[in-house]
Amino acid sequence: MKRALFLLLLLAGLYSVAAPRAADKEDASVPDVSVISFDWKYAGYQSAETVSENSSNSNSTGATGYKASRKTVYVFKYTARATLKNTGGKTIKAVSWEYVFRDAKDEKELKRYNLQSRQEILPGETQTITRDVGLDPKESTRHITTGKQSVEITRIEYTDGTVWRRQKSSEE
Repeated sequence: MKRALFLLLLLAGLYSVAAPRAADKEDASVPDVSVISFDWKYAGYQSAETVSENSSNSNSTGATGYKASRKTVYVFKYTARATLKNTGGKTIKAVSWEYVFRDAKDEKELKRYNLQSRQEILPGETQTITRDVGLDPKESTRHITTGKQSVEITRIEYTDGTVWRRQKSSEE
């Protein structure tokens, strides 16, 4: 009896290690979401706190400390927006997505913003997700005016605990 129980537990353990995880599947197929529309708009200024002048210094006792100073800066605020339709049968809990700017002529990637939105989307429902993005005024924003825009879904988390992930390409 003990031997049969041991074999049963051993088989169950081996199965749990060898079986693919249903809760976190990486899939090359299209996700159960359609991107209906998207846009990127200037939304003014916003304040942001930064940490600057990080340096180590030593005092008269020979102890070394770490000094960091914080300051408030103003950044350009943009709003990334995507309208998604849940085409699957499960309720979506969160979406990870990328707003991509590419050169209109040669399709070379100019800039990619990784965004996450926690928003419930029921099966068959269409909703708009938005994220604010702050850009340093010193940073080039040429990609916004000249780039061809697209949205790519990279990860979907469902309310039942399962996760869909975009399969990474050989370039990533």
